[in-house]
Amino acid sequence: MTVLKIVKMGDPALAVKSLPVTDFNDETLQTQIADMIDTMRHYQGVGLAAPQIGLSRQIVVLEVAQNARYPQADSIELDVLINPRIIDYSTQTEAGWEGCLSLPGLRGHVTRSGSISYQAFNRTGEPVTQTVYGFHARIIQHEVDHLNGVLYPQRLANLQDFGFEDSLPAFSKQTLL
Repeated sequence: MTVLKIVKMGDPALAVKSLPVTDFNDETLQTQIADMIDTMRHYQGVGLAAPQIGLSRQIVVLEVAQNARYPQADSIELDVLINPRIIDYSTQTEAGWEGCLSLPGLRGHVTRSGSISYQAFNRTGEPVTQTVYGFHARIIQHEVDHLNGVLYPQRLANLQDFGFEDSLPAFSKQTLL
C-alpha cells in the first residue's frame, strides 16, 4: 500500500475529536487501514491513530514486534481497533516513558492505568471486548487519546519529565515498559 506523512504536534488535525466509522462496507476503509499499518511499520511505531495521518476517523492500528524504539516491549500481534472505547481503567497506575510519531525525538514520563478493558470493532466490523495490561494498555490509552484530540504531553505531571531523548538525563531505553 502507501506510507503516508505523519501529522506533527501543532497541526489542528491532532486537536479535534475523531468521527466514528459508521460504514464498515466503505471501499476506502480497508485501504486506509492498510496504509496506516504500512505507515506505522515504516516509522517503527507501535501504534498509530487515524488523526496522525490527517484522517478524522476512529481507527487505531497497533503492533509490537522487534522494535528499536521499544526494545524491552513484549510482542503484540497486529490489531485494528475501530471506534475503540475504554470501558474500565484499573486503579493501579504505572509510570513509563512514551514517545509518539507525531512528536519525533521527544519522550515524556506519563502515568497511565496498568490495565484497561475496552470495546471496539475489528476491521470487518465484528465487536471485540478485551482486557489488556502493561505496555499493551499504555498503547491503547495513548492511541484513544489521539482519537479524542489529546497528545501525551497533556498527560504529563511534571514538564521536567519531557524533552528530547538525547537530552533527558532520566531517559534510558532500558526504562521503557
